[in-house]
Amino acid sequence: MSPRPALIVVGLDDSPQGTAAATFALEEAARCGDAVEVVTAWHVDLPALSYPTLPQAGTLPQRSELRTHAEEVQRRVLARVDVPVGVSVSTEVVEGLAGQALVESARHARLLVVGSRAIGPIRAALLGSVSRYCAHHASCPVVVVPASPAEGGHEGEDLVPVTGSTPV
Repeated sequence: MSPRPALIVVGLDDSPQGTAAATFALEEAARCGDAVEVVTAWHVDLPALSYPTLPQAGTLPQRSELRTHAEEVQRRVLARVDVPVGVSVSTEVVEGLAGQALVESARHARLLVVGSRAIGPIRAALLGSVSRYCAHHASCPVVVVPASPAEGGHEGEDLVPVTGSTPV
């Protein structure tokens, strides 16, 4: 019986940084013979907490809609990246805050890979930074991957939830 391959967990959303993180994780897995688990987290985002100064009309999205959106994000992004031959890829959609969900999913991983994008210092202070949370709390090494400048990525950016859901 051959040993089980090591695991790389990658947080995925539909940003250029999420795509860059997935690409990095897949290339690293091919190089080292690892498996990849793609994790997308979602949660109900209460508008009053995320944007306390903006009036919010309408109702909160249904949980099933948020999960379906997160699953669609995974399908869309995975269709855009090249999966190297021989790399085993599994997917997981998790309800919860992105940083906590990724750290939990990576408990037994060799590596956790996340994208990074800027949200500004005020929102980062209020909402936190997924990449920073992962770097401080993960039990394995964390790689924070910016998107290339051509894709709109910038050095030092932080990955954050989208209003209404948290695809990461």
